[in-house]
Amino acid sequence: MAVLLLGPRSDPQLEAVEHELETRGVETVVWNADNWPGDGKLSFHQTNEDVRVAASDTVVDGSSVHTAYLRNFALNPRLSEYESQLENRPFSLLNQLREYQAVLESMLYDLQRRGVRMINPLESQDVHKRKPWQLSRLADAGVPVPETLTTTDPDAARAFVDRLEDVVYKPVSGGGHAAPVTAADLTADRLSLLTNAPVQFQERIDGDDLRIFVVNGEIVAAARIVADELDYRTTDHDVERIDHSTLDSDIADAAVQATDCLGLAFSGVDVVDGGDRFRVLEANPSPMFATFDEQAGTDVAGALADLLADRDVTPN
Repeated sequence: MAVLLLGPRSDPQLEAVEHELETRGVETVVWNADNWPGDGKLSFHQTNEDVRVAASDTVVDGSSVHTAYLRNFALNPRLSEYESQLENRPFSLLNQLREYQAVLESMLYDLQRRGVRMINPLESQDVHKRKPWQLSRLADAGVPVPETLTTTDPDAARAFVDRLEDVVYKPVSGGGHAAPVTAADLTADRLSLLTNAPVQFQERIDGDDLRIFVVNGEIVAAARIVADELDYRTTDHDVERIDHSTLDSDIADAAVQATDCLGLAFSGVDVVDGGDRFRVLEANPSPMFATFDEQAGTDVAGALADLLADRDVTPN
């Protein structure tokens, strides 16, 4: 039986996992999201007796695959490849992507019903897009998180910033970057823009930016991200490997707890370590790790491949 890999074949994470599985002698089937929407074929064929699901003419069922790695559907209209279409035919593009998403999710839910393991399950994939709920869930589980306000209310935002003083703001559902709140952001005109869409305001924690990778309840890698900007994604940055066995025990426990309470078998947990205190920012259900493996010498791809390959392991 094979492992199903769903995502763009051009994605470095998918490429790395496919390679690691092949070196272990594990058969793989790739549903290439680079082809969607467009030339890639999708079929969900239901009769009274059976259901057959296929992508790019590859039929998959519970007897042919035992595990699926859900890397990325690549159906986000904010991706750069959709920019011109979003400008020229926004409503038809959004409907097109929604229809593809509905078919893919139906296919995956059917495979899951037939006993195929999902890493990570569909129901846990959206925690990355629902940051207020994720932070609430983490806090309820005892994981230290930054004080956070998500709001469309200018008065609430101003009061939050006045009280905490050092605050950052970021999108609620991802897809953008964090930035420090400045005096210019607190003008009446600027704050009035909150009525267009909610924004997440968060206390700023000074310290080291850590990414901790958790696979099936165990930390398999950790790295320190070194950058001059608040959001390292906006600039060149270095990645330094950390011996994860030397992590502060409270930080290590929080990373595992964050992953577990969100129902994830695999995650990349972002932590700010201020020395005297730390805060967990989020646990990503489909993190990027290829750069960490390449630059810091970690082996997240190998650890993930081990989990995907072992059909008898029940994810924690």
